[in-house]
Order: sequence, then C-alpha cells, then structure tokens
Amino acid sequence: MAQIKNVRFSYLIIIGVIVTALITVATLEAHKGITSKYTYNDDVFPIVQLRCGRCHFEGGPTPMSLLTYKDAMPWAESIREQLTSEAMPPWYTDPLGPAFKGGHSLSTKEFDVLLTWATGGTPEGNPDKNQSPVPRTTSWQSGAPDLALPMASPHTLPAGTREDVHSFSLKTGLDRDSWVRSIDLLPGTPSMVRSALISIRGGAVLATWVPGHDVIPAPSGTAFHLPAGAILDLEISYKKHWRDEATDQTDLSTLGLYLTDPPLSGRSIETLSLTPANNTNDQNTVTLKLAASVRLLALRPQLDQVYDSIIVSAVSPTAREIDIFRLHAARPEWNRRYWLNDPIELPKGTTIKLNATPATSTDTRQPIQQTEPLQITLEILTL
Repeated sequence: MAQIKNVRFSYLIIIGVIVTALITVATLEAHKGITSKYTYNDDVFPIVQLRCGRCHFEGGPTPMSLLTYKDAMPWAESIREQLTSEAMPPWYTDPLGPAFKGGHSLSTKEFDVLLTWATGGTPEGNPDKNQSPVPRTTSWQSGAPDLALPMASPHTLPAGTREDVHSFSLKTGLDRDSWVRSIDLLPGTPSMVRSALISIRGGAVLATWVPGHDVIPAPSGTAFHLPAGAILDLEISYKKHWRDEATDQTDLSTLGLYLTDPPLSGRSIETLSLTPANNTNDQNTVTLKLAASVRLLALRPQLDQVYDSIIVSAVSPTAREIDIFRLHAARPEWNRRYWLNDPIELPKGTTIKLNATPATSTDTRQPIQQTEPLQITLEILTL
C-alpha cells in the first residue's frame, strides 16, 4: 500500500512540474517584448486589404481571416512561415522576367512590414481606426456578366471527404457564334471552391480561375471564339478546410461570360503547348519550333507538383535570345493564366524552350491533387 501511495505521489509531482512549466511558458509568451515599429491597424491592415483580403475572410477559401487584429494576431507564426517560404501571396512570377497583368507580389517594403510585425510582438495600434471594407469573392468583379450559367444541380462533399475534382456540363444556349473577352466564377460556397478550369467541350480552354484573382479581359482586338450551341465543361477543384472535414458541404457555383464584338481579324486566340512528356531526352525539358510568326499574349501553366523554377525562353532565327516566362517556387493549386503586359512578337522559325526544375525542399504541405502532367500553354495570335 505504501508503494502505491509513493507512485501516486510521484505522478502528482510530475503533473505539478508540467503544469508549472506550461504556466511559465504562457506567462513568458504573454509578456514577450514588442520590438515591431509597425502595428496592425496602422501598417499591416492596408497591406492585408490589398494583397490578402480577397481570400482571407471569414467563410472564404482559407481557414483563417486576417481582416481584424483579433483574427490575424494568433496566426503570426504562420504568416512568418508563409512569407519566408515564399508560399504567400500566391503570385510566383520572377521579377527578373517579363511583367504580367494583375500581379499580387509583395513589395520589399510590404514584406518587411508584415515580417517585422509577425516576429516583433504583433502590436495592435490604434483600436479606434476605421478600416475600409475589402472586396470579396461573393460578387462579380466586373459587374453582371452578359451570360450567367449556374451549375445544373448542387455538388456535395460528404462528411469524411476532404477534396474532390468534379466536372460539370453547362449549356450556353447560344443560337449564333459569339466571342468571349473574359470569364469569372462566382462560388456558391467560397470556403470549398479552390480552383476551376473552363473549356469548350471538344475545343479550347477559355479560362482558369483561382480565388482572389483579377478578371483580366483578353487584349483589345482579341477574343476567344464560342460556337453557337457550345457546351462548356467546368472542372472545379474542391477542398474543405480542416475544421469542416466532418460535415457535409454543398456548392452551387455560377459561371459568368463577358462577350465582345468579333475581332477585326476574325480569328480566335489559339494555343501552342509545351509538354515535357513529349521529349524523350529529359522529362523536364522540351523545345518547340514555330511554323509561323505569332504574337504571344499569355501563358497558362498546368503544374503537376511544386517547382523550384519554370523558365520559358526563345531563340529567334537570327540567334536573338528572348526571355518569355519565369516562375519561382510555384505550386500546382494556383494554376492561372498570365497575361503579358506587353505581347511578344516571335518570328517564324523561333525555337521555344521550357526548363522545369521540380522542388527539392522538404515542404510538407499537401497541394490539391493533380491528375494532369506538366504543361505550359502559350496563347497566341498567328500573324
């Protein structure tokens, strides 16, 4: 009996030591010195509003809101990790390459403000400062579309299913050929809609969609041809937040098409594809020689994994080297279209080359499942 009492007493001592240690750690954390000269309300919120607020809101596609000090402060360590790993914000173009429309990269100053605040005690600042609202993915960015196509029926991810990729057929009902300048998606349940690919059945890809993106129209004088009676395939990647895994979640999204007049040339935007699997020498390298002169308008990567770098370059028939496209630390859950600020003229006989270097880091974050191989699509006008 005395031995049992001694064992119980030892357990009580151990528990007491653990509780004391936890209280000490909590006390030290609560009294951690504030070293940041930046505060949330004065310095951090304007950046969050511009760069992060379209996704990081309550009920949005991310598991946390960053739109108030109370929401953002507990996530300081995660903010630091996302910044230093270059995972956020998800705009992966290399500033050394050509410029693209709709970029969401942080400036050096913005990066410094966020990182200093997250690692320097997360001060709140003036609690009475009025903050302006942040646009969210719960309304059309470009106003009401010319043609709104809702899903025919809701799609449900049952309890226990965290992610899914599902395709839906949308009948346009158009009785004549039309021309599309841009497309947007209005998620029915923003917290579970992670990306979308929109294509004409048996034809071209019209658009990609990711949360927080800008709806950018095709350059003036260009458009995508949409045949009369066309059926669209809407492929949506769904992924629940970890806190929603045990519940059913249902989505009923709507696709919005913005139409325009036929281009003067009468020609639709066309595509060329770079797919390393077609090259037997190196699965991460592929070349393509142009059979005609083209104007390069945009690039649309379809990544199958995380890549340290994606580089698309060209050499003209006169041996002029042309820098086209660079991605750095790019993740497959953020496949999007990149419209060039300044389209690039590529003469007939130009050789285009893709070099893709898969990531070698120990990044343990799991991207949304991808079933298609790596492909970089060039969207062009033939001259």
